[in-house]
Amino acid sequence: MKFIVESQLLLKNLQSVGRILSPNKFMPIVAENILYEVENNKLTLVGTDLETTMVAQFELSESVGNGKVVIPYKIIAETLKTFPEVRFTFNISEQNEIEMLAGDAIYNFVGLPADEFPTLPKLENATSFNMPTKVLVDAIKKTIYATGQPDARPIMTGVLCELKPEYITFVGTDGRCLARYRNNKIQTGLDCSFVLPKKPISTIKEIFSTLDGDVRIDFSNDSVAFTIDGMYVFSKLIEGKYPNYEAVIPANNKNIMEVERLPLMQNLSSLAPFTNQLTHQIRFKITAKELTLAAEDKDLSLKKGKVVLPCSFEMENEETDTFEIGFSSKILQEILKNLDTNTIIFKFSNPTAAGLILPSETETDEDILVLAMPVMLG
Repeated sequence: MKFIVESQLLLKNLQSVGRILSPNKFMPIVAENILYEVENNKLTLVGTDLETTMVAQFELSESVGNGKVVIPYKIIAETLKTFPEVRFTFNISEQNEIEMLAGDAIYNFVGLPADEFPTLPKLENATSFNMPTKVLVDAIKKTIYATGQPDARPIMTGVLCELKPEYITFVGTDGRCLARYRNNKIQTGLDCSFVLPKKPISTIKEIFSTLDGDVRIDFSNDSVAFTIDGMYVFSKLIEGKYPNYEAVIPANNKNIMEVERLPLMQNLSSLAPFTNQLTHQIRFKITAKELTLAAEDKDLSLKKGKVVLPCSFEMENEETDTFEIGFSSKILQEILKNLDTNTIIFKFSNPTAAGLILPSETETDEDILVLAMPVMLG
């Protein structure tokens, strides 16, 4: 088998597939290797960690014969990085001996038999729908940051994808923060839901962000696949019942503040070193035209900081002119980083209930909502 390929085209696709690789003591061949398959002048690259599989397929400059071989990821990727745009020729024997040529350079090494590599997973009895790639990437970006860490309940580490006939919703939550993205333009006619693991959708967020057009999503009871432009990502779904997220969103939020996002982000960052490093508490003291941010750590040392920002605030209780509530600066910074409007709207019901954080402007078909649990003020 022989094939010729442009170096940067191979490197780009190889790096995409290589994102999936991770240590695996039960099947070492998948930990550091990529399956190469040549057929009909196309090269297919396959990487897997057994839970997630990624495939990239593209046209070759030239090929002779069809076949498969398993090649270590790093030996190709590291070599390609040292070259500009040149053509690489691969000559592969039946014994998986590989000769790689580029100009005057010749490299020789040995691959592994393709039959030792896991077979490409397939979905059985799948349901399918399409959505714009940009919408998928935005939905992941605006929810994945709110998911739980690996030590959380498995169901809380993923992103809920909820399909309704009139819209699609993505939700991420770790119990302290909840991010919901809804798009009313994606009308699949379906009524179901599934929970996407963090690793594959993190990869999709990065790789698919440069792609245009629609992505096809196929899902079954336990698996999901995303397909676009020769890229294919397959993953097992997270099993279990997702929490009733609608039940925790407060309905009576008549205390409303509007504030500029970037100044708020910058000042939360400047106050972070002065907060208690366990709670990261920031005190919000809000009046009609001012937001005072205050941080204080009484446990380890007497340190404090305070910043005043302009805001616009409408309060339900006319008997007082001040509203106070506490939040984790760490959580708020993460939320604000993933909202991309100039101004942010906060809605509160009372100082002990969750606060809602909304972008002041969204696309016509989008509905974005974030919930942050308060930190009790001392």
